[in-house]
Amino acid sequence: MTSTHTLTHSYYSAFYAEKGYRFLEQIAQTHSMPRNLVVFSVMHCYEGSLPYLNVLCKLADHVIFIPKQATFCNNGSLLNTIQSIPNCDVVEPGFDKIALRDPVRCLDLIQQYTQEGQAFLILDHGGYFSQGVEAIFEAYDEQCVGIAELTANGIAKYRNRHLIKPLVSVAHLSIKTPADYEASECIVHYTDQILREAFGLKLNNLGFLTIGVIGSGNLGRGICKTLQGKGIHDIYVSDQDPRQLTALPRNGIQVCSTETMLEHCNLIFCCTGNGALHSAHIQSRRENLFIATVTSADDELNLPELVQQGTLQYVGGNKLVTEYQNRHGASIYLIAGGESANTPFKTGMGDPTLYLFEAAHLLAGLHLGSQSHSYAAGIQALSAQDEIFIAEQWLRYFYSYT
Repeated sequence: MTSTHTLTHSYYSAFYAEKGYRFLEQIAQTHSMPRNLVVFSVMHCYEGSLPYLNVLCKLADHVIFIPKQATFCNNGSLLNTIQSIPNCDVVEPGFDKIALRDPVRCLDLIQQYTQEGQAFLILDHGGYFSQGVEAIFEAYDEQCVGIAELTANGIAKYRNRHLIKPLVSVAHLSIKTPADYEASECIVHYTDQILREAFGLKLNNLGFLTIGVIGSGNLGRGICKTLQGKGIHDIYVSDQDPRQLTALPRNGIQVCSTETMLEHCNLIFCCTGNGALHSAHIQSRRENLFIATVTSADDELNLPELVQQGTLQYVGGNKLVTEYQNRHGASIYLIAGGESANTPFKTGMGDPTLYLFEAAHLLAGLHLGSQSHSYAAGIQALSAQDEIFIAEQWLRYFYSYT
Protein backbone atom coordinates (compact mmCIF):
# COMPACT_ATOMS: atom_id res chain seq x y z
CA MET A 1 0.00 0.00 0.00
CA THR A 2 1.37 3.41 -0.97
CA SER A 3 1.82 5.97 1.77
CA THR A 4 -0.37 9.06 1.84
CA HIS A 5 2.59 11.02 3.20
CA THR A 6 4.66 13.28 1.00
CA LEU A 7 7.85 11.29 0.50
CA THR A 8 9.04 12.96 -2.70
CA HIS A 9 9.17 16.53 -3.93
CA SER A 10 9.92 17.20 -7.61
CA TYR A 11 11.88 14.16 -8.67
CA TYR A 12 12.32 10.54 -7.61
CA SER A 13 15.92 10.18 -6.45
CA ALA A 14 14.83 9.12 -2.96
CA PHE A 15 15.07 5.40 -3.68
CA TYR A 16 13.41 3.24 -1.04
CA ALA A 17 11.50 6.30 0.25
CA GLU A 18 8.36 4.32 1.05
CA LYS A 19 10.33 1.42 2.53
CA GLY A 20 12.48 3.88 4.48
CA TYR A 21 9.40 5.53 5.89
CA ARG A 22 7.93 2.19 6.96
CA PHE A 23 11.21 1.07 8.49
CA LEU A 24 11.59 4.24 10.56
CA GLU A 25 7.93 4.03 11.54
CA GLN A 26 8.60 0.52 12.77
CA ILE A 27 11.47 1.79 14.95
CA ALA A 28 9.25 4.59 16.26
CA GLN A 29 6.53 2.17 17.33
CA THR A 30 8.81 0.76 20.02
CA HIS A 31 8.17 3.84 22.18
CA SER A 32 5.31 6.16 22.97
CA MET A 33 6.20 9.83 23.13
CA PRO A 34 4.64 12.19 25.67
CA ARG A 35 1.76 14.34 24.50
CA ASN A 36 2.48 17.92 23.54
CA LEU A 37 6.22 17.33 22.88
CA VAL A 38 8.04 19.76 20.56
CA VAL A 39 11.04 18.49 18.58
CA PHE A 40 13.67 20.88 17.22
CA SER A 41 15.26 19.01 14.32
CA VAL A 42 18.35 20.17 12.42
CA MET A 43 18.35 18.36 9.11
CA HIS A 44 19.67 18.51 5.57
CA CYS A 45 17.23 20.01 3.10
CA TYR A 46 17.26 16.94 0.84
CA GLU A 47 14.33 15.11 -0.63
CA GLY A 48 15.78 12.00 1.00
CA SER A 49 15.06 13.57 4.41
CA LEU A 50 11.29 13.42 3.88
CA PRO A 51 10.65 9.88 5.19
CA TYR A 52 12.44 10.64 8.47
CA LEU A 53 10.72 13.99 8.81
CA ASN A 54 7.30 12.45 8.24
CA VAL A 55 7.88 9.90 11.00
CA LEU A 56 9.03 12.62 13.41
CA CYS A 57 5.92 14.65 12.66
CA LYS A 58 3.70 11.70 13.57
CA LEU A 59 5.48 11.27 16.90
CA ALA A 60 5.60 14.86 18.12
CA ASP A 61 3.00 17.53 18.72
CA HIS A 62 5.17 19.83 16.58
CA VAL A 63 8.46 19.44 14.73
CA ILE A 64 10.47 22.60 14.20
CA PHE A 65 12.55 22.00 11.08
CA ILE A 66 15.90 23.83 11.02
CA PRO A 67 17.42 23.32 7.55
CA LYS A 68 21.17 23.02 7.22
CA GLN A 69 22.08 26.06 5.19
CA ALA A 70 24.36 24.37 2.67
CA THR A 71 21.61 22.18 1.26
CA PHE A 72 18.85 24.71 1.88
CA CYS A 73 20.56 27.17 -0.45
CA ASN A 74 20.33 24.66 -3.30
CA ASN A 75 16.95 23.12 -2.47
CA GLY A 76 14.94 26.03 -1.09
CA SER A 77 11.81 25.08 -3.03
CA LEU A 78 11.67 21.85 -1.02
CA LEU A 79 10.58 23.90 2.00
CA ASN A 80 7.08 24.25 0.51
CA THR A 81 6.76 20.46 0.53
CA ILE A 82 8.13 20.26 4.07
CA GLN A 83 5.71 22.92 5.30
CA SER A 84 2.83 20.87 3.93
CA ILE A 85 3.62 18.00 6.33
CA PRO A 86 1.16 18.04 9.26
CA ASN A 87 2.65 19.26 12.55
CA CYS A 88 5.76 20.65 10.84
CA ASP A 89 6.98 24.24 11.10
CA VAL A 90 10.03 25.62 9.28
CA VAL A 91 12.06 28.15 11.25
CA GLU A 92 12.22 31.75 10.15
CA PRO A 93 15.25 32.59 7.97
CA GLY A 94 16.99 34.40 10.83
CA PHE A 95 17.59 31.17 12.76
CA ASP A 96 20.46 29.75 10.76
CA LYS A 97 23.75 28.17 11.87
CA ILE A 98 25.49 31.52 12.33
CA ALA A 99 22.62 33.02 14.33
CA LEU A 100 22.40 30.01 16.65
CA ARG A 101 25.99 30.56 17.75
CA ASP A 102 24.49 33.31 19.89
CA PRO A 103 22.91 31.81 23.04
CA VAL A 104 20.33 34.60 23.09
CA ARG A 105 19.13 33.60 19.62
CA CYS A 106 18.88 29.98 20.77
CA LEU A 107 16.65 31.04 23.64
CA ASP A 108 14.58 33.21 21.28
CA LEU A 109 14.00 30.21 19.02
CA ILE A 110 12.80 27.97 21.82
CA GLN A 111 10.60 30.67 23.31
CA GLN A 112 8.99 31.29 19.93
CA TYR A 113 8.00 27.67 19.33
CA THR A 114 7.16 26.36 22.80
CA GLN A 115 4.57 27.26 25.38
CA GLU A 116 5.22 27.67 29.08
CA GLY A 117 6.03 24.32 30.65
CA GLN A 118 6.00 22.45 27.31
CA ALA A 119 8.59 19.69 26.97
CA PHE A 120 10.98 19.77 24.03
CA LEU A 121 13.72 17.64 22.51
CA ILE A 122 16.63 18.76 20.31
CA LEU A 123 17.80 16.49 17.47
CA ASP A 124 20.99 18.22 16.44
CA HIS A 125 23.14 17.67 13.36
CA GLY A 126 26.51 19.39 13.43
CA GLY A 127 26.43 21.11 16.82
CA TYR A 128 24.04 23.92 15.87
CA PHE A 129 22.98 24.35 19.52
CA SER A 130 26.42 23.76 21.07
CA GLN A 131 27.21 27.37 21.90
CA GLY A 132 23.78 27.97 23.39
CA VAL A 133 23.37 24.66 25.19
CA GLU A 134 24.30 25.89 28.66
CA ALA A 135 21.87 28.82 28.41
CA ILE A 136 19.13 26.46 27.16
CA PHE A 137 19.62 23.96 29.96
CA GLU A 138 19.65 26.72 32.57
CA ALA A 139 16.58 28.53 31.28
CA TYR A 140 14.57 25.40 30.43
CA ASP A 141 15.78 22.89 32.99
CA GLU A 142 12.32 21.39 33.49
CA GLN A 143 11.27 21.45 29.82
CA CYS A 144 14.30 20.24 27.87
CA VAL A 145 14.50 16.44 27.92
CA GLY A 146 17.93 16.38 26.27
CA ILE A 147 19.80 16.44 22.96
CA ALA A 148 20.69 13.75 20.43
CA GLU A 149 23.62 14.61 18.14
CA LEU A 150 24.27 12.87 14.85
CA THR A 151 27.82 13.82 13.86
CA ALA A 152 31.36 13.60 15.21
CA ASN A 153 32.09 17.26 14.44
CA GLY A 154 28.89 18.14 16.31
CA ILE A 155 30.00 16.18 19.37
CA ALA A 156 33.39 17.93 19.25
CA LYS A 157 31.58 21.26 19.57
CA TYR A 158 29.70 20.08 22.66
CA ARG A 159 32.81 18.90 24.48
CA ASN A 160 33.99 21.12 27.33
CA ARG A 161 30.45 22.46 27.76
CA HIS A 162 28.83 22.13 31.16
CA LEU A 163 25.95 19.77 30.39
CA ILE A 164 23.42 19.28 33.17
CA LYS A 165 21.18 17.25 30.86
CA PRO A 166 21.93 14.15 28.76
CA LEU A 167 23.39 14.46 25.28
CA VAL A 168 23.19 11.17 23.40
CA SER A 169 25.68 10.70 20.57
CA VAL A 170 25.16 8.42 17.58
CA ALA A 171 28.29 9.77 15.86
CA HIS A 172 30.64 6.83 16.30
CA LEU A 173 28.33 3.84 15.98
CA SER A 174 29.47 0.94 13.82
CA ILE A 175 26.16 1.03 11.96
CA LYS A 176 27.11 4.47 10.61
CA THR A 177 30.05 2.94 8.75
CA PRO A 178 28.13 1.84 5.60
CA ALA A 179 26.61 5.31 5.16
CA ASP A 180 29.99 6.97 5.77
CA TYR A 181 31.53 4.89 3.00
CA GLU A 182 28.58 5.64 0.74
CA ALA A 183 29.06 9.35 1.47
CA SER A 184 32.77 9.02 0.70
CA GLU A 185 32.00 7.58 -2.73
CA CYS A 186 29.52 10.37 -3.33
CA ILE A 187 32.01 13.10 -2.34
CA VAL A 188 34.74 11.71 -4.58
CA HIS A 189 32.32 11.29 -7.49
CA TYR A 190 31.06 14.88 -7.32
CA THR A 191 34.51 16.35 -6.70
CA ASP A 192 35.56 14.66 -9.93
CA GLN A 193 32.48 16.00 -11.71
CA ILE A 194 33.08 19.57 -10.48
CA LEU A 195 36.75 19.47 -11.48
CA ARG A 196 35.79 18.26 -14.97
CA GLU A 197 33.06 20.84 -15.40
CA ALA A 198 34.85 23.86 -13.92
CA PHE A 199 38.52 23.21 -14.80
CA GLY A 200 38.66 20.45 -17.40
CA LEU A 201 40.55 18.30 -14.88
CA LYS A 202 40.02 14.73 -13.74
CA LEU A 203 40.95 13.33 -10.36
CA ASN A 204 43.24 10.82 -12.03
CA ASN A 205 45.07 13.42 -14.14
CA LEU A 206 48.55 12.19 -13.25
CA GLY A 207 50.95 15.11 -13.24
CA PHE A 208 48.22 17.71 -12.76
CA LEU A 209 46.73 16.71 -9.40
CA THR A 210 48.34 15.18 -6.35
CA ILE A 211 45.84 14.28 -3.66
CA GLY A 212 45.99 14.48 0.11
CA VAL A 213 43.43 13.41 2.71
CA ILE A 214 43.36 14.96 6.19
CA GLY A 215 41.63 12.65 8.65
CA SER A 216 41.62 8.86 8.57
CA GLY A 217 38.25 8.07 10.11
CA ASN A 218 35.48 6.33 8.20
CA LEU A 219 35.10 9.16 5.70
CA GLY A 220 38.82 9.63 5.14
CA ARG A 221 39.45 5.91 4.68
CA GLY A 222 36.42 5.69 2.43
CA ILE A 223 37.75 8.49 0.24
CA CYS A 224 41.13 6.73 -0.01
CA LYS A 225 39.45 3.47 -1.01
CA THR A 226 37.31 5.19 -3.64
CA LEU A 227 40.31 7.05 -5.06
CA GLN A 228 42.25 3.80 -5.29
CA GLY A 229 39.29 2.28 -7.10
CA LYS A 230 39.76 5.00 -9.72
CA GLY A 231 43.38 3.98 -10.18
CA ILE A 232 44.80 6.78 -8.01
CA HIS A 233 47.51 5.41 -5.75
CA ASP A 234 49.72 8.43 -5.02
CA ILE A 235 47.73 9.51 -1.96
CA TYR A 236 49.02 11.31 1.13
CA VAL A 237 47.13 10.98 4.43
CA SER A 238 47.58 12.83 7.72
CA ASP A 239 45.82 12.60 11.08
CA GLN A 240 46.21 14.30 14.44
CA ASP A 241 46.42 10.84 16.03
CA PRO A 242 49.32 8.81 14.55
CA ARG A 243 47.67 5.59 15.75
CA GLN A 244 45.00 6.10 13.08
CA LEU A 245 47.67 6.03 10.37
CA THR A 246 49.40 2.75 11.24
CA ALA A 247 47.17 0.54 9.05
CA LEU A 248 47.48 2.70 5.92
CA PRO A 249 51.03 2.10 4.60
CA ARG A 250 50.23 -1.58 3.97
CA ASN A 251 47.57 -0.32 1.53
CA GLY A 252 50.12 1.70 -0.44
CA ILE A 253 49.26 5.08 1.11
CA GLN A 254 51.88 7.67 2.03
CA VAL A 255 51.35 8.83 5.61
CA CYS A 256 52.68 12.23 6.63
CA SER A 257 52.08 15.40 8.57
CA THR A 258 49.71 18.04 7.23
CA GLU A 259 52.69 20.32 6.60
CA THR A 260 54.38 17.66 4.45
CA MET A 261 51.13 17.07 2.62
CA LEU A 262 50.90 20.73 1.69
CA GLU A 263 54.40 20.56 0.18
CA HIS A 264 53.36 17.73 -2.16
CA CYS A 265 49.61 18.05 -2.80
CA ASN A 266 47.43 20.53 -4.67
CA LEU A 267 44.07 18.85 -3.95
CA ILE A 268 43.17 18.12 -0.35
CA PHE A 269 40.11 16.36 1.05
CA CYS A 270 39.39 17.63 4.59
CA CYS A 271 37.73 14.84 6.56
CA THR A 272 38.04 15.82 10.21
CA GLY A 273 34.95 17.98 10.71
CA ASN A 274 36.99 20.07 13.11
CA GLY A 275 39.80 22.32 11.84
CA ALA A 276 41.71 20.27 9.27
CA LEU A 277 43.59 23.31 7.96
CA HIS A 278 44.68 26.30 10.03
CA SER A 279 45.42 29.90 9.17
CA ALA A 280 49.18 29.23 8.94
CA HIS A 281 48.60 26.45 6.38
CA ILE A 282 46.59 28.76 4.13
CA GLN A 283 48.69 31.87 4.73
CA SER A 284 51.99 30.27 3.70
CA ARG A 285 50.68 28.64 0.50
CA ARG A 286 52.44 29.91 -2.61
CA GLU A 287 50.81 27.66 -5.22
CA ASN A 288 47.15 27.15 -6.12
CA LEU A 289 45.22 24.68 -3.99
CA PHE A 290 41.92 22.83 -4.40
CA ILE A 291 40.05 21.97 -1.19
CA ALA A 292 37.10 19.59 -0.80
CA THR A 293 35.48 18.96 2.58
CA VAL A 294 33.10 16.39 3.98
CA THR A 295 31.34 18.93 6.21
CA SER A 296 31.79 22.66 5.64
CA ALA A 297 34.40 25.38 5.22
CA ASP A 298 33.37 26.75 8.62
CA ASP A 299 34.24 23.49 10.36
CA GLU A 300 37.35 22.55 8.42
CA LEU A 301 38.92 25.96 7.69
CA ASN A 302 37.14 28.45 9.95
CA LEU A 303 36.53 30.37 6.73
CA PRO A 304 34.78 33.45 8.20
CA GLU A 305 37.79 34.12 10.43
CA LEU A 306 40.24 33.65 7.53
CA VAL A 307 38.34 36.26 5.52
CA GLN A 308 37.93 38.63 8.45
CA GLN A 309 41.66 38.46 9.25
CA GLY A 310 42.58 39.11 5.64
CA THR A 311 44.27 35.73 5.24
CA LEU A 312 41.91 35.04 2.34
CA GLN A 313 40.28 37.49 -0.03
CA TYR A 314 37.18 36.52 -1.96
CA VAL A 315 37.67 36.54 -5.74
CA GLY A 316 34.46 35.03 -7.13
CA GLY A 317 32.75 31.81 -8.00
CA ASN A 318 29.50 29.93 -8.46
CA LYS A 319 27.69 27.02 -6.86
CA LEU A 320 30.40 24.61 -8.03
CA VAL A 321 33.58 26.46 -7.00
CA THR A 322 34.45 29.50 -4.91
CA GLU A 323 37.84 31.14 -5.39
CA TYR A 324 39.83 33.00 -2.75
CA GLN A 325 43.39 34.31 -2.83
CA ASN A 326 45.89 34.47 0.00
CA ARG A 327 48.47 37.20 0.57
CA HIS A 328 50.93 35.51 -1.77
CA GLY A 329 48.37 35.59 -4.59
CA ALA A 330 47.84 31.82 -4.56
CA SER A 331 44.30 30.82 -5.46
CA ILE A 332 42.43 28.65 -2.97
CA TYR A 333 39.56 26.92 -4.78
CA LEU A 334 36.81 25.59 -2.50
CA ILE A 335 34.89 22.79 -4.18
CA ALA A 336 31.15 23.46 -3.68
CA GLY A 337 32.10 26.58 -1.72
CA GLY A 338 33.67 24.42 0.96
CA GLU A 339 30.54 22.36 1.59
CA SER A 340 30.34 18.63 0.91
CA ALA A 341 30.88 18.15 -2.83
CA ASN A 342 27.42 16.71 -3.48
CA THR A 343 25.77 19.85 -2.03
CA PRO A 344 25.14 21.62 -5.38
CA PHE A 345 23.36 18.59 -6.79
CA LYS A 346 19.88 17.24 -6.17
CA THR A 347 21.14 13.98 -4.80
CA GLY A 348 20.38 11.54 -2.06
CA MET A 349 22.45 8.49 -1.29
CA GLY A 350 20.19 6.20 -3.30
CA ASP A 351 20.83 3.51 -0.73
CA PRO A 352 19.03 2.38 2.44
CA THR A 353 22.19 2.77 4.55
CA LEU A 354 21.08 6.31 5.37
CA TYR A 355 18.17 4.86 7.35
CA LEU A 356 20.61 3.19 9.74
CA PHE A 357 21.91 6.44 11.21
CA GLU A 358 18.49 8.10 10.96
CA ALA A 359 17.07 5.21 12.98
CA ALA A 360 19.83 5.63 15.57
CA HIS A 361 19.17 9.36 15.83
CA LEU A 362 15.45 8.67 16.09
CA LEU A 363 15.87 5.99 18.76
CA ALA A 364 18.11 8.24 20.85
CA GLY A 365 15.40 10.90 20.65
CA LEU A 366 12.72 8.37 21.56
CA HIS A 367 14.64 7.31 24.66
CA LEU A 368 15.04 10.94 25.73
CA GLY A 369 11.51 12.02 24.87
CA SER A 370 9.76 9.09 26.52
CA GLN A 371 12.26 9.06 29.40
CA SER A 372 12.47 5.30 28.95
CA HIS A 373 16.21 5.32 29.56
CA SER A 374 18.00 6.62 32.64
CA TYR A 375 20.63 8.68 30.85
CA ALA A 376 23.06 10.61 33.01
CA ALA A 377 23.99 14.23 32.41
CA GLY A 378 26.69 14.79 29.82
CA ILE A 379 27.73 13.06 26.59
CA GLN A 380 27.11 9.35 26.18
CA ALA A 381 26.69 7.01 23.23
CA LEU A 382 23.62 5.07 22.21
CA SER A 383 24.05 1.63 23.75
CA ALA A 384 25.43 -1.41 21.93
CA GLN A 385 22.11 -3.16 22.63
CA ASP A 386 20.21 -0.40 20.83
CA GLU A 387 22.67 -0.51 17.95
CA ILE A 388 22.20 -4.29 17.60
CA PHE A 389 18.43 -3.83 17.66
CA ILE A 390 18.56 -1.30 14.82
CA ALA A 391 20.95 -3.46 12.77
CA GLU A 392 18.72 -6.53 13.11
CA GLN A 393 15.57 -4.63 12.22
CA TRP A 394 17.25 -3.02 9.21
CA LEU A 395 18.65 -6.32 7.91
CA ARG A 396 15.26 -8.02 8.28
CA TYR A 397 13.38 -5.20 6.64
CA PHE A 398 15.60 -4.51 3.65
CA TYR A 399 17.47 -7.80 3.17
CA SER A 400 15.27 -10.63 4.53
CA TYR A 401 17.69 -11.39 7.35
CA THR A 402 16.58 -14.36 9.46
